Amino acid sequence: MLIIDWLLEGDIVIQHLTNKYLLDCTFDHNNRGYISQYLDLYDTVMHEWGGSIYSNKWISSTYTLLELKYMDMHSDNPYYQNATKKVLNDLWQNHGKVSKVRYQDMCMSAMLLSLVCYGKIYDLRTNEIVDYILKHQMNDGGWNCAWDSIHNRSLVASVHTTISVLEALADYKKYGYDYRLTEIEQQVALGQEYLLKRNLFKSLKSGEAIHQDMISFHYPFRWKYDCFRALEYFVHIGHPYDSRMQDALNLVKTALKKGYINRGKSYSGKIHFPLESGIKGRFNTYRALLILKHFDNEAYQEVINTDFIYK
Repeated sequence: MLIIDWLLEGDIVIQHLTNKYLLDCTFDHNNRGYISQYLDLYDTVMHEWGGSIYSNKWISSTYTLLELKYMDMHSDNPYYQNATKKVLNDLWQNHGKVSKVRYQDMCMSAMLLSLVCYGKIYDLRTNEIVDYILKHQMNDGGWNCAWDSIHNRSLVASVHTTISVLEALADYKKYGYDYRLTEIEQQVALGQEYLLKRNLFKSLKSGEAIHQDMISFHYPFRWKYDCFRALEYFVHIGHPYDSRMQDALNLVKTALKKGYINRGKSYSGKIHFPLESGIKGRFNTYRALLILKHFDNEAYQEVINTDFIYK
């Protein structure tokens, strides 16, 4: 069986992603499949999922909305709109100062900005979040949630925080927001360089992987970083190939030799329902093909035209 045919046997969300981003075909899931299952779990009284805005990982509104956004849910859906506005009201107050001694977590701020922009929600607080992100970029070009920690303040960036910020600023530009856009583009370039000079997963000191999780596929990836998430970010912004991506791309090609990507490690926490069962992961396989299609089309064509055995 061809790998594309195998993907098209999956949930209608996978069918949609495969058609739209791999086959360049028009196909609309119409909020069915996995998306419909999430919508069935929405609390129409509290306008949230999982009984919390953020803390009840991974069933809270924030993480549910992030999954729905990745699945290309129609963002004009009232559940998406109402839940995102509630997340905004809860997570962003007083210009991000959540207590006398602490500002909002940078990762959370970035994820919030991404959700709001995807929903095309126009609120002056998006400008405040942008101000906050731009103000607290680290000297090495990335971002870190611990920039304001009283007990363990960091002077260097984190790949986890940096990718969340870069994704959010990409959504900010993609969906037509323009406040401080020139400055954003300048600082985004520094953030991209922070990742690229690490070959997307390597320690600058040792040249080895920062952590084994960073060279493994994960879906959903939650707030966590891996080099494939970084590659996918570069795909979606149309970034050209950079030789410093090659080691990560080689990992993609090696992983695809068996015709699929493993479903991957699941981060501990509650989930609404399992998206996939068994070892094979259609989401991760789709992601790997998306990366190859953009950065190594010759390898992509070879994979999609190879007959694999799926049991």
